[in-house]
Amino acid sequence: MPGQIALTPIDRTSPTLWSHMRLCALRGAFAASSAAQGLVLHDPRTWLGTAFHKVMEAAARPGATKADAEQAWTATVAQASAAAASHALDARYAAPERWPGYFLVRQRALASAQRTIATNPGGQRRPAPVGGTRGSGASTERLLLARGGRLAGRPDRFDGRVLTEYKSSIPDPAWRGADAILEGFRRQLRLYAAIIAEALGRWPAEGRIVAASGQTLDVPIDPPACNAEASDALAALDSLNRQLAAEAPAGALAQPEDQACADCPFQVLCPSFWPWLAATGSGGLPETAAAGVLDRIELGLDGDLYTAYLSVDQPSMPPGIQPLVLRRSIHGDLTASPPGAHWRIVAAKLKPDGRLRADPSTCVFALDDLPGIVTADESARERAD
Repeated sequence: MPGQIALTPIDRTSPTLWSHMRLCALRGAFAASSAAQGLVLHDPRTWLGTAFHKVMEAAARPGATKADAEQAWTATVAQASAAAASHALDARYAAPERWPGYFLVRQRALASAQRTIATNPGGQRRPAPVGGTRGSGASTERLLLARGGRLAGRPDRFDGRVLTEYKSSIPDPAWRGADAILEGFRRQLRLYAAIIAEALGRWPAEGRIVAASGQTLDVPIDPPACNAEASDALAALDSLNRQLAAEAPAGALAQPEDQACADCPFQVLCPSFWPWLAATGSGGLPETAAAGVLDRIELGLDGDLYTAYLSVDQPSMPPGIQPLVLRRSIHGDLTASPPGAHWRIVAAKLKPDGRLRADPSTCVFALDDLPGIVTADESARERAD
């Protein structure tokens, strides 16, 4: 087994970390671990959201031009692409044109930037956003701290009145899972508002989510609700840290159920997820996960394609051996796995007959290639070192 991932107490939380931790303590611990991030396929839509933010940041500068916005897009995408190319799983998305919605978000982001530039003729100065310098009109992000440094965040923009977060898209409320996403946006803004109030000494009057399409979602800023959100986030952090310091078994930190596990990027590592999956099946999850035992592998003629024949035994899936078609260039090369090897598959799709199908977001791992998961009191570990 290739080493272990040690989950240790966490110094501070953030809106992103809280979005994981409020669903599952173990998920939060994984999200804070750089080692765990190496075994996660990251969502290119997040990179598109970052690019959109950088484009709008550039467009808000005094005297900005269309070329400035285009350069911000190009530079941010190039940075994300380079990072993806060096990541074992994200490498499949190294080419930006493979990112879902890339061209649409680019077109919408640049159109939104052009509208912003048009409303700021002659380089008139706008209120400096968070982290900006009023004299220069710069709009670089700045880390803000609150609650004794235990709560941290980088709001996209705060002009002194409106707290704005940029997203690549806002889901249609009719979509499955949209309610959870929209509530996550609201929680994020409540937490950012509490951080801003303490760090900058004033509450935002309004919160707003802005999508690349120009669609907006207004979020009321209620100080008591924001402070309660911050208190809940810190209480969850304290609870997790107590369990990590006590070296509780990693599985004891997890609460497997449909909502917590639905979009969890750490399924493959979670010691509690797989027993729960074997008992309940993945019918309640938006994407299919499965554990199987390898029977054999047949190689394709193009040197990239191969078919793994797996015995999968879990509810809601047909019994017996079923084929799973994979590509080395996307899913990695597992052709050296011997018969009898245990595999874990996440983010798969189901064919009409209920059998597995891999797409570009599917990840496949041999169990023997995964690290062990342990909890550790960081101070004790440092003394041991």
